[in-house]
Amino acid sequence: MSAFTIEKMADGIALLIFDSKEEKVNTFNLTVMTELGEKLDQLRTDSSIKAMLILSGKEDAFIAGADVREIEKITDPAEGYRVAREGQKVFQKIADLPFPVVSVINGACMGGGTEMSLACDYRLATDHPKTSIALPEVTLGIIPGWGGTQRLPRLIGIQRALDIILTGKRLDAVRAYKSGLVDKVIPWQWQKEKALEFITEILKDSGEAVKARRKASGALPFLLEKNPAGRAVLFSQAKKMLLEKTKGQYPAPLAALDVVRKTIGKSLEAGLETEAKVMGDLIITPVCKNLVQIFFRSEAVKKENGTTNTALKGQKISKAAVLGAGVMGGGIAQLFASKQIDCRVKDINNEAVAKAYQQAAYVLQGDVKRRKITPVEFRQTLHRITGTTDYSGFKSAGIVVEAIVENLKVKMDVIAELEKQVGQQTIIASNTSSLSINEMAKALQHKDRFIGLHFFNPVHRMPLVEIIRGSGTSDETVATVFNLSKALGKTPIVVNDGPGFLVNRLLVPYMVEAISLLESGVDLHTIDRTLVKFGMPMGPLELFDEVGIDVAHKVAKILHDFMGSRMAESPILERMITAGRLGKKSGKGFYRYEGHKKLADPETASFIKPSEKISISETDLVHRLIFPMVNEAARCLDENIARSAADVDLGMIFGTGFAPFRGGLLTYAESEGLKNVQKKLQEFEHNYGVRFTPSSAFLKFAEKGSFYEKSSKEKK
Repeated sequence: MSAFTIEKMADGIALLIFDSKEEKVNTFNLTVMTELGEKLDQLRTDSSIKAMLILSGKEDAFIAGADVREIEKITDPAEGYRVAREGQKVFQKIADLPFPVVSVINGACMGGGTEMSLACDYRLATDHPKTSIALPEVTLGIIPGWGGTQRLPRLIGIQRALDIILTGKRLDAVRAYKSGLVDKVIPWQWQKEKALEFITEILKDSGEAVKARRKASGALPFLLEKNPAGRAVLFSQAKKMLLEKTKGQYPAPLAALDVVRKTIGKSLEAGLETEAKVMGDLIITPVCKNLVQIFFRSEAVKKENGTTNTALKGQKISKAAVLGAGVMGGGIAQLFASKQIDCRVKDINNEAVAKAYQQAAYVLQGDVKRRKITPVEFRQTLHRITGTTDYSGFKSAGIVVEAIVENLKVKMDVIAELEKQVGQQTIIASNTSSLSINEMAKALQHKDRFIGLHFFNPVHRMPLVEIIRGSGTSDETVATVFNLSKALGKTPIVVNDGPGFLVNRLLVPYMVEAISLLESGVDLHTIDRTLVKFGMPMGPLELFDEVGIDVAHKVAKILHDFMGSRMAESPILERMITAGRLGKKSGKGFYRYEGHKKLADPETASFIKPSEKISISETDLVHRLIFPMVNEAARCLDENIARSAADVDLGMIFGTGFAPFRGGLLTYAESEGLKNVQKKLQEFEHNYGVRFTPSSAFLKFAEKGSFYEKSSKEKK
């Protein structure tokens, strides 16, 4: 079925409409690109055409970019190079058309869609809330390979282009206009009419007014970038920023920077050749393949509802309530309000309720500062949050999230009281990080409407939500909360009830083993530096400070009763808690904190008191910390705590920041070879004790050679 149609207007203006009928969004694959090339050849020879608009036939989506499935299949750099060159040639046909071409962007315009638009003479963007423009290729481990690294710097200048190419950031219509990427913002309801008006103006003055604006807006960057010394500083600073951010573990942003640097001043054709060669080299790397798999798994979540009954939609939540107005409660309330869901917050007194407003305002002020929202949107969002010291307004809430102290008896007493104050359809969710949902459910009459909803701290930054299903939780409740979590912009995974659920259960042996390494005389900074080098966002000891040493110790104690000999014991944490060193919140933990600065603290050594001093390689240090998590993850899969290996990998990436370029915890273990992991665990068991003993669950997976079922669902 044809993806492109050509319509001709009476005044010599043609419309090229992209609409892949069998797909929800428009994407470029081999078949589509071949057809586009043929259509462009046809248009080139039509002397009746004076100008052309390129539009999407989708209601609120322009072009989602290249079909990622085709990226996944490429294993030969020569094939990657060829695909890049073929795409470049098709888009060059747009640039070579003998009449002006205008791209009319309405909805998401990603990757290849942006590169196609860059090949046009002019670009319009609608003010539709879903309109966003980006070159997100670096997030898949590749670079823009269809002209993006060449045409964007030529259009808006090197500095502005690098900010888009190296980050994959999305620009809304207004920001794209201010950057010079688009020439005008038009109302989406009348996009066709306004685009025709624009093209009529272009034909009258040969686009001089638009070109004058581009020249004026690019004057200052131009002065810096035309100067070789200025360019040297620009590229040097960009590389420094990238290395700080990526630690050199992601080759694509650095390669993109290098392509732009090397091709400045060269012809477009020479630049495209360089771009294609680098694209071919990157597309076959393990980093690219791992990031592509994460993309597929994230996309799969968007199509799920958390149950096996895939047709179940659940309730639509338009009003929510939060019980408990602390930092977490305020953060959850802000999240609801920012997604246009009115939220009622209750606590024991007005002073406590005020803290929820303070936390919400703190997050929103940061958004204003970063220009993500306007001051007007700040006020509108805050007005969606209302406070109370009783249960007024709770009956009409579709969901109530309990976010009080992490104490089982207190929570059970509170939710028993809460159940009497809510509507018959209201879902009650507990934001607990470790307490049993099944135990809490014993306090309720209607267990089918009770569920765990574990937000990670800070709520506004952490993308993961663990949805904990109790034995009595209904499919309807799961589907409602799963779809709500997606609407809140989170990545949800459903786990069954069990101590620590999934993410905390896997993290605890990792963090406790770091304490064991300290006791063995391994330097604190060596441990943290090595794990950051491995790809973690921070080392395990800094993570203690971030979470709160007292909080981490409490969770570890809860899990110790369950995990027993699988966890090392140490008095280090008790000594630090007694001394009031609780981490970042108290100004001292394993490190010392002054404002936003993290500093080494010589006093920390007095709390460690190593019993010995061992010599350990970087590789063994990493394996001692990571492999126990792999071992525990196997148990979680065997016990049906986690539904799939994909959920484990997504949970660790989005819940802990586990190195995405490694594909996730279990994908990393498979890359090491499960038999090699088994051998190393057995070696550690012999040297350090039974906490490293490979579990029977792990041995089963090791024998099979994979945690992943060989099914399309797991692979995509």
